[in-house]
Amino acid sequence: MKCPVCSVPTYVVEYKEIELDLCPECGGVWFDRGELELLMPSEGALEMSPARTEEAGRPCPLCARTMAKVNIGPGRRVLVDSCATCGLWFDRHEVEDLSRDLAAHSMEVDPALAEFLGGMFPVKGEEA
Repeated sequence: MKCPVCSVPTYVVEYKEIELDLCPECGGVWFDRGELELLMPSEGALEMSPARTEEAGRPCPLCARTMAKVNIGPGRRVLVDSCATCGLWFDRHEVEDLSRDLAAHSMEVDPALAEFLGGMFPVKGEEA
C-alpha cells in the first residue's frame, strides 16, 4: 500500500493480530475498516462527524476515492481522513491526539496499547 500523503510504500506492523500500515516518511498510519474499533476501550469512543476544514481530501490508499475529513473521538477534536468503505488514515500524532481525547473523557486506553502506540508514535517534539 502507498501512503496517501507521501506516495511511498508503507510497512506493516502487527498488534494483537491487527495489521497497521505505517508510513516511514510522514509517520501516518492506516487502520482498515473495523480495526480501530477492536482497540477502543468502550462504546462511543469513536464517534465521528463531518469536519469543516479547508484541508484537501486525500485519495484512499486502497480504493483511490477521495476520503472525507471527519472529526473523531468522544470530543470530536481529532481530524482524520475517512474512507467509508476501506478505513481511516491518521497523520502523525493524530493517534496520540485521539488517546488524549479519550483520557479527557475518562475512557482509558489499554496500557499495553498505549505502550505500543507510544513506541510507534513518538510524543510531539520528539524525533521518530
